[in-house]
Amino acid sequence: IAPIPAPEHWKPEPWEFHRDGARIEAAFRSFIHRAHPSQSEESHDIVVCHGNVIRYFVCRALQNDPEGWLRLSLANCSITHLVVKPNGNVTLRGLGEKGHLPSDMVTYN
Repeated sequence: IAPIPAPEHWKPEPWEFHRDGARIEAAFRSFIHRAHPSQSEESHDIVVCHGNVIRYFVCRALQNDPEGWLRLSLANCSITHLVVKPNGNVTLRGLGEKGHLPSDMVTYN
């Protein structure tokens, strides 16, 4: 999904949005969903991925326009904590937290 307005520093081809958009949406549906009704205990999933994927997942899960994903900034190796409750409510408990890293090791791309 192309960000609006388009950033000046990143100009992918339109076909890339079509190809990659389907892939990232499939990943979102695979990882971000309600627990099965028969599940009786909490479950926790750890997803290690590129910051662009995290930003897209967060926008989609919070029902924000996914085009806004590029407006979020995440440090490399940061931690994002997203909670999906059994009733479907979603809470973002932390986005791009980097307190576990020494300050001289915090980087952004």
